[in-house]
Amino acid sequence: MRRIILLLIFWFPIGILFGQNTIGLPDIINYKKGIYNAGAQNRRILQDKNGIMYFANNEGVLSFDGKNWKIYPLPNKSIVRSIEFGPDNKLYAGGQDEFGSFSTDKNGQLQYKSLKHLIPPEDRSFTDVWNIVFFQDRLFFQTTNKIYEVKGDECTIHKSPNWRFFNACHNRLIAQEGEKGILVFQNGIWVPLIKPDALPPDFLVTATYPLPGDSTLVTSRKHGLYILKGNNLTPLRSSFLDKIAPKYLSGATPVNEEHIAVVTNLEGCFIIDK
Repeated sequence: MRRIILLLIFWFPIGILFGQNTIGLPDIINYKKGIYNAGAQNRRILQDKNGIMYFANNEGVLSFDGKNWKIYPLPNKSIVRSIEFGPDNKLYAGGQDEFGSFSTDKNGQLQYKSLKHLIPPEDRSFTDVWNIVFFQDRLFFQTTNKIYEVKGDECTIHKSPNWRFFNACHNRLIAQEGEKGILVFQNGIWVPLIKPDALPPDFLVTATYPLPGDSTLVTSRKHGLYILKGNNLTPLRSSFLDKIAPKYLSGATPVNEEHIAVVTNLEGCFIIDK
């Protein structure tokens, strides 16, 4: 009887091991909030040339070197909604009523420098900075009702009741404004690219991704994928794309040279080829 029990004890885990073939699968480690010791929400993730990860976190800029986590709060302790590396290798960050850049000191620690002093006093109050874009020799910070354009020590403000989307693609700076449709930045001003009446009702651009030539893949919140070429926006249709169209598409990012990940808010991501 004892031999039978021993055989069962040794046989049981072997059966489990044979049932879990993990060869070729990447290791996945889940870090809970209590481990990285910062805010629960992370909106954007970047990696520098040294492999250090940076996160736009509710409590500041969160860094991870593979072993240690560290949080770098903004001066006003606000939520960080956006981060982006600049051509000067600085890490730019946007929060609430605050934007600026982080530089690495001789000890490898991030030091923050605010750019808010460049803004005229009457416009220094703003909501979340949702996006940071470098275009030509300018730096742009997008909030809901203002886009701050920084060039050198000067700041120009582009006001609107509702800036809905903002990004650079194929050497064009593109924005969506609530009442004016999709605009393009030319000679310092915003000019119409696609008027609102040419768009489906409640159309919202969520991402742009460059395709070969001068075509741009456009994802929309509830209307699926489109191809933007020149000033023409054409729906990208297939049985599969029509199926995922209403799933609140929130972005697109390259996986490799041939495949793109289309991201949804609540239903994961879908891999499509070009």
